[in-house]
Amino acid sequence: MSKQKNILVAVLGSTPQILTETLWCLKKEKGIDIDEVFVITTQFGKKLICEGNPSIGLPPLLNGVFEKFCKEFGLRTKFNEGNIKVIRDEKGIELEDIRDDRQNEIAADFITNEIRRIVSRKNAVLHCSVAGGRKTMSVYAALAMTLVGRKQDKLYHVLVSPPEIEGNPQFFYKPEIPIEIELNSGKKISTDKIEITLAEIPFLRLGEKYLNIFPEKISYTELVERIQNYVNFEKPAISGDRGEAIEIIGENKKFKEALKILEKYAKNDKIKVVLLVGESGTGKELFANYFHRIGSRSDKKYLAINCATIPETLIESELFGHVKGAFTGASKDKKGIFEECHGGVLFLDEINKTNPAFQEKLLRVIEYGEFMRVGGLEMKKVDVRIIIGLNQEPSEWLKSGNVLPDFYNRIVGHQVRIPPLRDRKDDIPILVNHFVNKYSTLYEKNIKGVSDEIMHVFLDDYDWSFGNVRELERVIDAMIARADDNEQILTNLPEYFEFKIKAQEQNIKGIIEEISRGKNLTLAELNREYIKFKLHENGYNVSKTAKDLGLKRSTLQGKMKKLGVEVPKYRR
Repeated sequence: MSKQKNILVAVLGSTPQILTETLWCLKKEKGIDIDEVFVITTQFGKKLICEGNPSIGLPPLLNGVFEKFCKEFGLRTKFNEGNIKVIRDEKGIELEDIRDDRQNEIAADFITNEIRRIVSRKNAVLHCSVAGGRKTMSVYAALAMTLVGRKQDKLYHVLVSPPEIEGNPQFFYKPEIPIEIELNSGKKISTDKIEITLAEIPFLRLGEKYLNIFPEKISYTELVERIQNYVNFEKPAISGDRGEAIEIIGENKKFKEALKILEKYAKNDKIKVVLLVGESGTGKELFANYFHRIGSRSDKKYLAINCATIPETLIESELFGHVKGAFTGASKDKKGIFEECHGGVLFLDEINKTNPAFQEKLLRVIEYGEFMRVGGLEMKKVDVRIIIGLNQEPSEWLKSGNVLPDFYNRIVGHQVRIPPLRDRKDDIPILVNHFVNKYSTLYEKNIKGVSDEIMHVFLDDYDWSFGNVRELERVIDAMIARADDNEQILTNLPEYFEFKIKAQEQNIKGIIEEISRGKNLTLAELNREYIKFKLHENGYNVSKTAKDLGLKRSTLQGKMKKLGVEVPKYRR
């Protein structure tokens, strides 16, 4: 297997220090050695890198600071003048700076094409670094990563504190032996008091993976508008079946029951709508994709829509399409997702983020297979199997008043309830093993598993309510990415995850203090008080309380009798 190659792309304006600050963070904080550096900049930026700026005391980065840095930290990073890519216009003329809209478009296209070229290199893992100094350049790099970045690639924003040190011509990185830097105010600061942080920026990983967000001939202005409208950068708004193997991992009884119900629904083509109920990260999209693969329409189109990432003003146009002149910017007729998915399967996730007006139109599609494009008068007919994802209890959604009752009643009939990870902890060792194998292969490491102490944390000290299986996967990913090459057993948790564990402990401590009112209680007394607390919280409804506690009604009644808990005769 060929070794992966870590490539840093620094998108720079007038602050060449960002390059060495990024390299320092990757080396010292993340344990990543960069094999090669590319810089995308203007003609002015290249001059600063190669010649510096004597008038402000800025030394040249290349043939000076960079080589000194690599020697000090034992790096063999390749970087020469040929790796500096100056933004050029359509005639091949280098841009001295970016001053107008036309040059903005040139810069956006150039950065995207350069990053596309680099990510296409065999075994390349891209680390893209931007800073706030030239905000337009940072935006273009983010747009480029949005369009062509992949899962293994990273986008960072470099932060330096205190703020007065940012752009200081004397500061390029934190040397092993601290030195003093003079600030503009005349004061001096030791480099060991300076903090450099790489804040990772999540980005929509599109490229060839996600469909229909950015048509091929979209203009730059439209592209920026569309990017600005998609607010959740963790999840893509629209994705298709990428043809990858589906691995559904789990032996837990509740989990397997849910899977069995899904399989029955998938194979019955007369069932037109299925509701997947599960917390964030439990695997709703995986279940939806599996539904498509094993169902009667596996050879037809499958699309997954994250309703939470599409603004209310756009969602009807996205799903139902629009006619020319329907609204400002509608320069031609456009097919919606339903027409694109005719004959296939459509997954609508986070349906609880939609409004009743949209639900009413969606109900007509479910009931009659018909709709009208936005601004149109012609009724369109489609045949689509619809899977709906809900990340809260259906009864709570109904109680919120944010759902049309007729729509609610129509979709709750065929439900599949995916259990949260805290209710299937017996699957955690299997999942950990799966993710260890997956990311060890990705990062070309020889990790065999996690230590007993780490497994104890996973099983007993954390409830995974923030992100369930997806959260577990991210933790394993982070642990393996930062593991030493000779490491075989993972023993160190990521700092952010340790913080989450402490936050959960504080939350539990607060609940116990509220229940016990500061008294030292035995376990039996604490159980009794907690049941009383939950009963009061649920208006003394035993069935609802049992559901909240994850118990059968009869089991809760047995515990209440044993602990002497009674339901008041006069309830609120």
